[in-house]
Amino acid sequence: MAKKKTAGKSILKPASLEFLEAYINNPSPTGFESGGQQLWLDRIRPWVDEHIVDPYGTVVGVINPAAKFKVVIEAHADEISWFVHYITKEGFIYVKRNGGSDHQIAPSKRVNIHTDKGIVKAVFGWPAIHVRTPGKDEQSPSLENIFLDCGCNSREEVEKLGVHV
Repeated sequence: MAKKKTAGKSILKPASLEFLEAYINNPSPTGFESGGQQLWLDRIRPWVDEHIVDPYGTVVGVINPAAKFKVVIEAHADEISWFVHYITKEGFIYVKRNGGSDHQIAPSKRVNIHTDKGIVKAVFGWPAIHVRTPGKDEQSPSLENIFLDCGCNSREEVEKLGVHV
């Protein structure tokens, strides 16, 4: 028989939820994970006896380092990311993959573009069915035909938001 669930009561303390929100919302793209790793280190530091940061930025917290057996809790620190590659005169933003993200699931996904002026919201798009070449085999999303749409109508509008190559 299953245990009775306690409805509406969280086991997480407000400080834990605040940390989780800060950690999840901190940009940490592949190759630029240091911000997320520093957040993690700052969070675990009070509970560990020692910590290690390797040349790749991997953060390890050790409790009772002299113990015979160790327990490791690990996770990826990086997240899916893309680099702005080209902005069309109509304001569409073409990107290059950074790391191993799957371009075929990108269309309709919402994204944040991080700029010096702040975050710009956008959505992945690809050519609509009525503008594709008739009579050709159905295209799939590819690195050449997916783009970001942030609601601008020109390259100049996009650049005013702080988005650049």
